[in-house]
Amino acid sequence: MKMFAICVLLCMPATALAQEPRVQLPTEMQRKVADAASWATALTTVALDTRASWDCPDRRRCFTTQGARLGVTYGVVYLVKKLVHRKRPCYPDCGIDNPFSSFYSAHTALAFQSVGGPRLMFTIPLSIGTGGLRVAAGKHWITDTLVGAGAGLLTSRIR
Repeated sequence: MKMFAICVLLCMPATALAQEPRVQLPTEMQRKVADAASWATALTTVALDTRASWDCPDRRRCFTTQGARLGVTYGVVYLVKKLVHRKRPCYPDCGIDNPFSSFYSAHTALAFQSVGGPRLMFTIPLSIGTGGLRVAAGKHWITDTLVGAGAGLLTSRIR
């Protein structure tokens, strides 16, 4: 319930920021490369988190809490995307992505939910890079990635 209340508070600025200025996007090829790289960085942070769970003395507990973090992160992102229909910067040409699901960045939230533990020096730069690459790919506004980072950091507290 507490997480839901925090999510509602995070979503409130989305309506005020829905009319962000139009930006000049990179070429289509540059956007595709940034999109692929953002997938790679987000998945790398999750893989590092999985490795930390494997190395944990109590593997069962560590994998359970990692699964809880992933489930909460994805569940809240999915709910917020259904409630807030914000256009992506790439609108109307977003390919297979829903052009009205910009708020907030699931990739960034997933990357930041992995922050913590012994691999901190790797997960923080990768997580920041994920957010930057989502903006470079034209998939999210900067505010989408900032809220995604905040939501992911909140979820990372589940230990």
